[in-house]
Amino acid sequence: MTARSRLGFSLVEVTLALGVAAFCLLAVFGLLPIGLKTQQTAIEQTAATRIVSAAASDLRNTARTATASSLFAIDIPANTSSSTSTLFLDTEGRSSPGINANSRYRLTVTFSPNNTGGRGATFVHLLVSWPAAATTGNAAGIAETFLALDRN
Repeated sequence: MTARSRLGFSLVEVTLALGVAAFCLLAVFGLLPIGLKTQQTAIEQTAATRIVSAAASDLRNTARTATASSLFAIDIPANTSSSTSTLFLDTEGRSSPGINANSRYRLTVTFSPNNTGGRGATFVHLLVSWPAAATTGNAAGIAETFLALDRN
């Protein structure tokens, strides 16, 4: 063997190395769309959770004498009545009463009656679904919580 043959790679070795590299790159590129979809779902779930949290805080911080919340302007009924309000929100969390081109999330606020008397808590169900145009059964995802507010 000469000194020259020990310094370089043969054509077979280079071809095998390129084949292994190509196989690995195909596997990585095949997983890329799945990773992007998972990231988008996580972003939407996080935004929906923030909206639920903001709506819950808005209702908790509303004065007992107020009939609507200050941030989202959610109508708050008397303790004995039931009502449902729907708001549409964009990706920044800005609300609008009706659906429009910027609407991404749907916030449904349902007040349930509490028949325990004058000092009973006000029950609230908050549900955020997306996309805004889809019904809850056809939504890509939902985030929800239940509240008991002391409004007496």
